[in-house]
Amino acid sequence: MEACKRTADTKDLILKSAKKYFLEYGYQAAPLRKIVSEAGFTPGALYGYFNSKEELFYAITDPVANNLMEVLDRIRSEMDALPKKERLYGMGKVYYPHIPKIVDILIADRDAVKLIVNGAKGTKYENFLDIIAGRNALTISKTVKNIEEKTIRPIKEQTIEVLMEGYIATLFRLIISDKDRETIIRCMEIIGKIYETGIIALMQKEWGNENDSDETKQHSGLEVP
Repeated sequence: MEACKRTADTKDLILKSAKKYFLEYGYQAAPLRKIVSEAGFTPGALYGYFNSKEELFYAITDPVANNLMEVLDRIRSEMDALPKKERLYGMGKVYYPHIPKIVDILIADRDAVKLIVNGAKGTKYENFLDIIAGRNALTISKTVKNIEEKTIRPIKEQTIEVLMEGYIATLFRLIISDKDRETIIRCMEIIGKIYETGIIALMQKEWGNENDSDETKQHSGLEVP
């Protein structure tokens, strides 16, 4: 029992030191010798707990990233389960109740989020925000493509992805700027509703003039028949 506690304490010391240097230098430039030295160990002792600097970095960042992806997967499943007639206006009803959970996951370890956003070059999280935006765009695109309404125009997935990049970037910027929980939730709900309204407006067949040129429709993000 005592040995297990010592092992846990040692890992905590290493992770605390690693987080400090990763935040200061980023993953690639963080000096491994300083990390273990500050924790009170030798580089050789480190490998009894972590196989590499990369594994050490992921020990800090994986929990928040994995928890976030679980929620996003749940949202996707709930959107997939919507009846086709409810999908256009039901996407927001599915998403908004999950915003507090998403925010709670991210603010639980803001330092890990800061590492993912600003210190992950050279790791699997280097383009994490773009990956999330792409996944969300795919979810929305898949949902709207299955809407059985003749009054609806499809939107290019690329257009949705650009919108999602802005939304995700705003969310993470609020997290790393240390805004309080309620402010972040309120901002993301408001911005989400603005995006939702815009997407629905673009999809309405009545949007714009039937005589609009193909070029105008292309710039709007609408598929040209």
